[in-house]
Amino acid sequence: MNEAKIKSLCWRLTIGLELLTAVLAVPTAVLFIVIAGVYSFDKSVLVVLGATIALFTSYVIPIIRFLRLKKLLTKTIPASFQALSLEEKQKIKLTLLKFPKHNLGYFLIQWSFGIPFAAFVTFQFFTPTLAEYLPYIILPILIYPVLGVSHFFLSELVISEVLVTPELKDLPLNSEKIPKVGIYARIFFTMSAVFSMTLTALGYLLLAEVTKFVQIQNAEVTLVLMAAFITINIFVLTSLFVKAMKFNTIQMANRYKSLAAGDLSESVPIISTDELGHGSISLNSFITSIRKITSTVIEESDKVNSDAKVIATQTQGLTQAMMEQASSSEEMSAGVEEMSASIRSTAFGAKKQHDITKEAKDLVIGMESSIVSIHDMMNLTETETKQMEEETKLGQSALHSTLVAMSDIESSVENTSNVIQVIGEISDKIGLLSLNASIEAARAGDAGRGFAVVASEISKLGEQTLSNTKRILEAVSKASSSTKSGRLAVSNTEKTFTQIGKSVHTTIELIKQSSDMTKQQLELVKNVKENIEKLTMSAMEIEQNTNEQASTSEELAKSIATITEGTEYLNQFVNDIDKLCSALSDKASNLRQTIDFFKI
Repeated sequence: MNEAKIKSLCWRLTIGLELLTAVLAVPTAVLFIVIAGVYSFDKSVLVVLGATIALFTSYVIPIIRFLRLKKLLTKTIPASFQALSLEEKQKIKLTLLKFPKHNLGYFLIQWSFGIPFAAFVTFQFFTPTLAEYLPYIILPILIYPVLGVSHFFLSELVISEVLVTPELKDLPLNSEKIPKVGIYARIFFTMSAVFSMTLTALGYLLLAEVTKFVQIQNAEVTLVLMAAFITINIFVLTSLFVKAMKFNTIQMANRYKSLAAGDLSESVPIISTDELGHGSISLNSFITSIRKITSTVIEESDKVNSDAKVIATQTQGLTQAMMEQASSSEEMSAGVEEMSASIRSTAFGAKKQHDITKEAKDLVIGMESSIVSIHDMMNLTETETKQMEEETKLGQSALHSTLVAMSDIESSVENTSNVIQVIGEISDKIGLLSLNASIEAARAGDAGRGFAVVASEISKLGEQTLSNTKRILEAVSKASSSTKSGRLAVSNTEKTFTQIGKSVHTTIELIKQSSDMTKQQLELVKNVKENIEKLTMSAMEIEQNTNEQASTSEELAKSIATITEGTEYLNQFVNDIDKLCSALSDKASNLRQTIDFFKI
């Protein structure tokens, strides 16, 4: 609904309500006041004038209603309406459904202001009597029911044009939030309005005539006019009531016709708050449910048809596969028997492997103890060799000291030889002196005999000294030669000890390397031992597993025989399924043809 249609609808509602007021309420009210108050012609003109002024003055209320309704309907413009949330849309629809009821407040305010203001304007021209004033007091009882019912029905008819728009038509509402004005209440208030107007007008006139409170002139004409206006009111109220009921009923009837024709695409608009309006909510829920069921049935029937064809195709392939499986199961049975024999052989080999690994473990343990003994001996040898190296160093030091001492001895022997040579020379000189002394003693004669004896003894002493000196010199020469030989031998011994020391040091290094190697061998033997233990455990597990596999293979052979029998049975069962799928596909096609009656 665009702005032009909204403005047109607001004008139609406002003008329609005011025409109802002008046709139903104003003439009847003026006629009742004039007749019941026994107004003269001049006063009657003033009554009409006061009513006219009050009517135009009260148009402020319709203007306010016009503006508020326009503001509300502007929100239903598609561009603005789509931007709202679902709760806001539902709130607008609820407000429109409540508008006919809320509109009663506008006419109550309008007439609660208009009647006193009309009386006020009229009585400005003359002072009324009680008889002239009393009809204004009774007037609300006469007018309000008729105006309320007519305004309600007309507002509902006009607002229904908005409620059937695509934006609001299919908008779901909670039935508990929708106000309810039932058909019973509508009929009751319509009849009450008619009887209220009739009883109030005629009752007041009859009572006034009987009590002589007022003297009615031309009673026949008055009654005819009142009856005519009452008839007009009854016709208008009845027409509005029937039109409102008819519009809603036609909507429901058209929807039922569409449902009978299988059309589920449209829903029933909620255009009233009576049982039909609330019933349309249930009908829409039913249509929605049927639509979902129909859509589901269509989809499922298509799926069933498609699946049935697929299953039929698959069962044909499955039948072929079953036949192939039967032959394969026979081949598998033979293969399982061969596998069982192979597993038994493997179990025997695993047991033998377990025994071998156990023997290898014992050998490794023996080798580990041997390597430990060798390692201990290496450590002991290394200790002894280090002690030998220290002793060799001490011997080498002692030989070096001996060599130094022998060098000193050799020097001393050479010095002694020199001294002995000096003594020999002295002996030679003593011989010469003794010879000279003997010569001189001979010359001296008897005086020199004593000196000659001394010279002779000195000569003998010199000869002995010379002889001893020679022997000593020979001994010293021998000692010097021996000393040189000893020094050479000690020097050779020192060199030998030096070579022994180097050899011992090299031996120590080799022993250390051997010790380290034995340590590494111990680590390797330990790892080998652990791996052999793992290998033993693995061999045991393999033996156990192969035994279990042997049992399993026997059971598997039995299972394969059972599968072969089941395959033959399943092959027959698949043939039955194939037939059922064909029947199911036909039924699905029939179901789709049947459900295609409904249009969603």
